[in-house]
Amino acid sequence: MKTKIQLVVAILVIVGVAYWAYTSVRALRYVGANIMFPVGSGHVVIQNPGNEPIPIEMRSGGRTANFRVASGALDLAEAAKRQGTGRDAYYSVNFDLPPGQARIDVTWGSGVQLISRSDTRIEAVVTPLASGSMRWILIGAGAVIAYALYYMSRVTQHRWLSTLRTRLAGNRLQPTQTTSS
Repeated sequence: MKTKIQLVVAILVIVGVAYWAYTSVRALRYVGANIMFPVGSGHVVIQNPGNEPIPIEMRSGGRTANFRVASGALDLAEAAKRQGTGRDAYYSVNFDLPPGQARIDVTWGSGVQLISRSDTRIEAVVTPLASGSMRWILIGAGAVIAYALYYMSRVTQHRWLSTLRTRLAGNRLQPTQTTSS
């Protein structure tokens, strides 16, 4: 019974870590007009299907929430400017999004939100984490899952290995009896 509980716990750890890693690194899609959504510390690919530029604001709240954004398609490389005072202070970058598709990267900082202030419907795909953060999440999750699999194997005394050896070798590794003449 103790072995079964240990195996169930290991399986739950594997499922939980895999779910956490997937939800942390997956891309999110947003569609709408006059919308606000989080970009985090990653990047966003925005599609403006209209014929007119759309005013966009990227914002991060708090006094220490400074950030930088860059976009090759928009020829944009700008640090956020502080707006307001005291508790109402925030950092923002404002620009116009021309018709078509553009990628905007948060090159420094985190907790960034994108605000569209137009009746034109936009489509956006957000990758909320920087590539370095995604890499560490996937490496950490892989290590935890690998250890949980090893733990499951150790709890069952690695019985699957002997079964695998027997099946692969076709019983050729079994000891044979010798007779002496």
